Amino acid sequence: MPTYIDENEIVSLTREIVRCPSVNPEPDTEKCATIISDRLTENGIDAKIIEGKKGICNVVAGLTGGRKGKTLLLNGHMDVVAPGEGWTVDPFGGDIKDGKIYGRGTCDMKSGISSMMAALIGFKRSGKSFDGEIIFTAVGDEETGSQYGTRYLLEQKIGRNADFAIVAEPTDLAVELGNRGLRWFDIFVTGKACHAGRPHLGVNAIDYSARLAAAIQSFRFTHTDDNFELSKPSISVTLIDGGSQVNVIPNRCRLSVDRRMLPGETTESVMAELEKMIQSISMPGIGVEVKMRPGFWDPYLISEKEPIVQVLIDAYRQSTGSEPTVRTKLACTDGSHIYNLGGIPAVLFGPGIPELSHQVDECVPIQNLVTATDIYMSAFDTLLASSLVNLAGKRSYAIDKRI
Repeated sequence: MPTYIDENEIVSLTREIVRCPSVNPEPDTEKCATIISDRLTENGIDAKIIEGKKGICNVVAGLTGGRKGKTLLLNGHMDVVAPGEGWTVDPFGGDIKDGKIYGRGTCDMKSGISSMMAALIGFKRSGKSFDGEIIFTAVGDEETGSQYGTRYLLEQKIGRNADFAIVAEPTDLAVELGNRGLRWFDIFVTGKACHAGRPHLGVNAIDYSARLAAAIQSFRFTHTDDNFELSKPSISVTLIDGGSQVNVIPNRCRLSVDRRMLPGETTESVMAELEKMIQSISMPGIGVEVKMRPGFWDPYLISEKEPIVQVLIDAYRQSTGSEPTVRTKLACTDGSHIYNLGGIPAVLFGPGIPELSHQVDECVPIQNLVTATDIYMSAFDTLLASSLVNLAGKRSYAIDKRI
């Protein structure tokens, strides 16, 4: 099959969007969104920018086939976490070294966005006829809960009619069938302040909080799901803030808690469990208030028999000549919102290596970019053909691998 996009173009596109910082919280994604929108428009693909909140821009683009058919939703996020210290390269330089592109977001997940864009552009250039529609969304607010990104677009009915979805999360080309969920809680503990020389006159909020943290960390879960690498839920105290000065018995302390969930768990069940932990630690004069933070992700899991999963598995086989790894993800993704809010079977598949997410010297192998693009294009061809039967025998697209 002829080539429609080459490796140089894929690499150039990745480096260009990596050079846009777009750091969350409060990400400024306008520049990155403009680059994405312009590149798609230049290649004959309808694209527009939708602002979920000032500075948080989302790109919505698409291709429409000749006849009515299935709709495929593609999703990726432009926002990245702060680079932090210790980099050996410019975190926003897009440097190439040893066959890899370096920079914050190369793995999580601008490489996934660029591979999806390259696949769209290549598919458009191929001139192949297809039925249905491809909707591509590059969102600006994933790292802190997607309130102004994927969730916002779904609330605006964008992509809600899709039959299946691919989220370009870093999976190292594994096919992932879902993710654990997440709730963040802040626990506010109040006591009574007094002079530290007379501690018996006060009620120490930090003392109680330490006991509560120990109870939380030692909690034993009974809910399990063997589809996940960690088959039990987890709970971690991740932040502690309390007291006012060294010679005052503290009257306040705040614990922040990260609670990872499995399918079958809900906000209500998690809250009830947390209340039991609190009630197990008693201290006269202590007050406790629990607040859940706005950002959240529900757990989800789809069947390996879903058409989108089978098509990606087949495309991987034909592109690489080997069998893909099929698993689930421990971290949270926008696949959660697409599945739980939109009712759309969402598979996670992308070129980034998950272990490098949020790390110093984050990078992505160029070969992964090329392979992901090839697999996406092949999946478009199969999913939007007039029939989903006879998946065997489909040929993947060839990518020109010159650089």
